Amino acid sequence: MNPFFIFITAFVVIFTSVEGMYGCRKNEIWMECGGYELRCGQKYYSYCFLECNPPGCYCAASYGFRLNYKGNCIPKHRCSRFLDAPRDFILKHSVTHWNSSEES
Repeated sequence: MNPFFIFITAFVVIFTSVEGMYGCRKNEIWMECGGYELRCGQKYYSYCFLECNPPGCYCAASYGFRLNYKGNCIPKHRCSRFLDAPRDFILKHSVTHWNSSEES
């Protein structure tokens, strides 16, 4: 059997079992050193992406996901569906663009 195939298979099995073991929600990944999570409308990380937050489940921005105003981790192309976010939420989180066409 091809060693590369064995390595990839083992990696997928281990990665999948680790995610399930920690009970991460849909589209979240377990991180020992959690980073900054992007919200809908944010294109870039702020200065705090260098921080190491406690271990836990985080929305995987590097895989194209963003947090919506409800705190759910969704594909960034679906962000435009959540234009009804409360005004106070938008102001609190400094989210200025809620149109996915502006994120590209």
